[in-house]
Amino acid sequence: MKTKVCSICEEEFDVLYRIQIQKGKTWIFACKSCVEKHQNDANYKYGGTWKGKRH
Repeated sequence: MKTKVCSICEEEFDVLYRIQIQKGKTWIFACKSCVEKHQNDANYKYGGTWKGKRH
C-alpha cells in the first residue's frame, strides 16, 4: 500500500483529500482531520480523494 504525506500536519496516510484552502493557490493533499478543520474556510474547494490501495 502506498502512502503520502499530508501537506498540513506532515503525517503519512493511505487516504488523502485533494483540496484548495487559499484562492488561486495550488492543490494540496490533506488528511481527513485537516480537511475537517478547513472545510468552513471561504476559499475551501474539494478536488477528489487519493487512495494508496490499488486493485
